[in-house]
Amino acid sequence: MTFLAGFIVSFLAIICFVKIDFNSSINKWILETARFVYYSGHPLLNDDEIFDQIKKRFKGVSSSLLVVLLKIIVFLATIAILVGISSMIISLLRGQEILNFRQDDVLASLFPDYLFQWPFILGTIAPILLAPFISKKRTTEKATYSAIDKFLHYIFLGNKNIARFIFKIELFLNKKSLKTNDSSCNIYISGMARAGTTVLMQYLGELKEFESLSYRNLPFLFMPKTWPYLISWRKKTKQKERFHLDGVMHSLNSYEALEEPFFRNNLGANYIKNNTIISYQLNEKIFNRYSAFRRLVARDKIYLAKNNNHLLRAESLHQFDKKHNNKTLTIIPFRNPYEQSKSLLKQHKLLGKLQKVDSFTLDYMDFLVHHEFGLHCKIPVLIEKDVKFILNLDKNSIDYWLQTWHFFYSQVLTLFKEKADFCFVCYEDFVSNPKMTLEKLLSKANLSEHLVNAISIKEFKQASTQETHLLDHKYLNLYNQLKLISINNFG
Repeated sequence: MTFLAGFIVSFLAIICFVKIDFNSSINKWILETARFVYYSGHPLLNDDEIFDQIKKRFKGVSSSLLVVLLKIIVFLATIAILVGISSMIISLLRGQEILNFRQDDVLASLFPDYLFQWPFILGTIAPILLAPFISKKRTTEKATYSAIDKFLHYIFLGNKNIARFIFKIELFLNKKSLKTNDSSCNIYISGMARAGTTVLMQYLGELKEFESLSYRNLPFLFMPKTWPYLISWRKKTKQKERFHLDGVMHSLNSYEALEEPFFRNNLGANYIKNNTIISYQLNEKIFNRYSAFRRLVARDKIYLAKNNNHLLRAESLHQFDKKHNNKTLTIIPFRNPYEQSKSLLKQHKLLGKLQKVDSFTLDYMDFLVHHEFGLHCKIPVLIEKDVKFILNLDKNSIDYWLQTWHFFYSQVLTLFKEKADFCFVCYEDFVSNPKMTLEKLLSKANLSEHLVNAISIKEFKQASTQETHLLDHKYLNLYNQLKLISINNFG
């Protein structure tokens, strides 16, 4: 009898727990708290803006916490009522006298003598064990990031004060290994998105000579040496297609464009504006801090980074690297303007749709300074120019992306075409002959061309250029100029 009472009490309590949707309230409170902490150290806001934000965010934290506390009270009261009712029913079935509503009688009903006996305890456990077998199978896929995952990203990736603090800890933990004055070697892949930057990164990343940041570094990106060591036991990871839906697979071990949070949390408001991201000069202090960051990532290997924002500071970074006897090469991929613009437009619509329904996706892309497309897309300005003529265009039109393509690569051509430590790579020629392209890049990096044999090169679907003839001459002329100076111009 007591077993049955425990079973019914537990079963009804589970129904109550599901109905009040306790998990969603807890998750909301966690995320409201995470955003409160994030905005208290937002890298793009001044002190007054931060103060206004934390006042606003505190209301969300307190109200969501109040909801959680109220649901806890409701849940506990429901259990107490269920136990009291079961106690009275058992008393009736046993022929015992029904208790009155005196204090002692109420306590006796809420805490009957069988409450902590094995039959009742087993009865309460039974529905919990049976729940996975009788519940409906979920048809939706498990979310990539849990509330705790999001919390950690907001705190350790988004808040500039916490990010800088844990990086100081990382520097302290590794101060002995950073004392050496050995020069470094660094290779950057930087251009406009959708020009093959990820594929180049993945191919070069297969070589043991290179080391880069991977998803394994998240969310403790500012502990680039210690954190991967702490989770080194997580060797097996599942591969899945990235949100771009372009057939490119990734896992925890995949290299990705993840270094930009370093600059966002150290220099954010200096270069990240409302509609643009602008070029700037590094100073000695930031360069030394960044050099330490690179060395913690790469250690004694070549530092490899895919970062479309790298060109904003590339000139000053290369100058500092030369001053410190570091060898640095920047690879600039480009693609047929129509095809690249068409791909950018597709990704813009896809990401924008995701960001409208999931605010974390929007914030996450802000953390990583991925403003190539999406709701917070921004135009990179390498040379001070007026961009209003582009900003007035509809971002959901191909014309916007074509104009952005021309604006970006005309700047790049002007700045870097005659510099030996910058090289251009044509996507179409790379797709036609990936092995020879990689050999050229390895040679340019002063590495043996034979290393290409260690790379698993897949056959590419030939790049489409069928609409090229429809382009305005200014796009074709610039594309042809870029092709003439590209490192893989095999024609």
